[in-house]
Amino acid sequence: MSTIIATQPTIAGASRLSSPGAQMIVAAAMAAGLAAGFALSGHPAASDPALTRLLRAMAVIKLLIAAGAGVALFWRLAAPIGPWRLIAYTAAAASMAAGPGLIWNMAHIAAGAALLHGGLLATILLLWRDPGMAQRLEGAIARRKGGGRSYFF
Repeated sequence: MSTIIATQPTIAGASRLSSPGAQMIVAAAMAAGLAAGFALSGHPAASDPALTRLLRAMAVIKLLIAAGAGVALFWRLAAPIGPWRLIAYTAAAASMAAGPGLIWNMAHIAAGAALLHGGLLATILLLWRDPGMAQRLEGAIARRKGGGRSYFF
């Protein structure tokens, strides 16, 4: 089996990471962010059981939204990516994964909300401005118009 992180030379001389390597890096960052969010605890900000249930339900919903953004990110990472863009995606993914864990613990609710929403916004903006995402979408549309079948467009 070949190495997980293969590089491809580009015109500017920078290397691009292969999709399995990039996906593994982002998955590890998301797992670490989620684990860190759940591991950090302190004095709970809310002592009301009804408020705790409400905020934990919202944390689960926010985790599902972050998972949806993560799926879009993994779909993008199926194509090679440059190192700087991968660093930005990794930071955004780790941030949005840490947020629900912080909210769940009820100790750092504001920080968890800021991390989650900041990470989601960063992920959406990065995907929107990424030329690789545009190429993936154009290819998917061309396959659909050509009658080709694919599981992800």
